Amino acid sequence: MNRVKRMQPVLRLAELEVDKAGRHLAMIQHKVEAEQAKLVQLQEYQQEYRERLQTAGQAGMTVDRLRLFDGFHQQLDRAIDQQARLIAQLQIEQIAVRETWQQKDIRFKSLQKMLERLQKESTVQQNRNEQRNHDEYARRRSSDNGWT
Repeated sequence: MNRVKRMQPVLRLAELEVDKAGRHLAMIQHKVEAEQAKLVQLQEYQQEYRERLQTAGQAGMTVDRLRLFDGFHQQLDRAIDQQARLIAQLQIEQIAVRETWQQKDIRFKSLQKMLERLQKESTVQQNRNEQRNHDEYARRRSSDNGWT
């Protein structure tokens, strides 16, 4: 039972590490999703902007206005590229965080199984000791009865 008691804090720490890693994974997954939503918004806005440019072009526009449209369109392209790079970096980080969480989870489950095995072994040993004591008591009692 002594080994079981010593292992319980180790198991609890491993469980806390798994929980912490799981929260970190959930946080980064949420961040990736939020950044992907921003990318979709930028792409939708770019599409709307192209349609407005096309409509304005059909109605006729000055060269200065066309330059303004083009300049803003290039800014949108850069923003979309930057957002896509951010998402790619976050996804790489997400993979690393997931691997860390998986390793901690495997360690926790291994420790949990080991503790269960130690508890079973302790129970079996305790039962053997109790049976041995009971047998010894019964043997002494029967030999005491034989002498009187």
